[in-house]
Amino acid sequence: MSAIQSLSTKPLKVAVLVSGSGSNLQVLIDAMTSGSLPIEIVGVISNVKEAYAVTRAEQAGIATAVFSHITEGENAGKRMGIKTFERHASAQLTEWQPDLIVLAGFMRVLSADFISAAPAPMINLHPSLLPKYKGLDTHARVLESDDIHHGCSVHVVTAELDAGQVLAQALLAIKPEETAEALQARVQKLEHQILPWTILLIAQGVLDLENLPSHENANCLPALPYQLWLDS
Repeated sequence: MSAIQSLSTKPLKVAVLVSGSGSNLQVLIDAMTSGSLPIEIVGVISNVKEAYAVTRAEQAGIATAVFSHITEGENAGKRMGIKTFERHASAQLTEWQPDLIVLAGFMRVLSADFISAAPAPMINLHPSLLPKYKGLDTHARVLESDDIHHGCSVHVVTAELDAGQVLAQALLAIKPEETAEALQARVQKLEHQILPWTILLIAQGVLDLENLPSHENANCLPALPYQLWLDS
């Protein structure tokens, strides 16, 4: 039995890595506060000093750590190397000792060493139906294709970009003449549903990230990814 599966009576301790506005972080904060999601957000790490996600965490009384990708002082404007960021972030995560690390709008690629040394499994929310459209600009790219469906995926973080096991996906139908901005807004609504739902499955032991079900051993559960049609 994994450490996560044994957490039947206490909340899942979650650390969140962010870079932007933090709308998905806010969903997790609201779910935690209402008691609808059995988690405790033990801390939020941002690589962007001005990220509104940091403000959201502070307003909720959650510990924050900012390791800005743009330095100040004598080296103002110089980009912080990923190794430097990872050293600080790793130390902070070790101090917090989360059961799960969630990348929610975190916009830096992490190294294999950082991922393997992390004190907990790590998942990421990506705005496409992986394995399609890894990387950036997913909404514009899908509109340039012949695809009729789009959505978002929650997957295990690995050293290869957006290539880890997909745990869950939410799908919608692309509308005729839809803009990338409109499609992004619709997909974001799906993100706000699929991320807490996936974390709930992890907290309840339905998804054991150390022993993920496959087509051969899924038992009574469908093989991954779990897919939900959440058109909006």
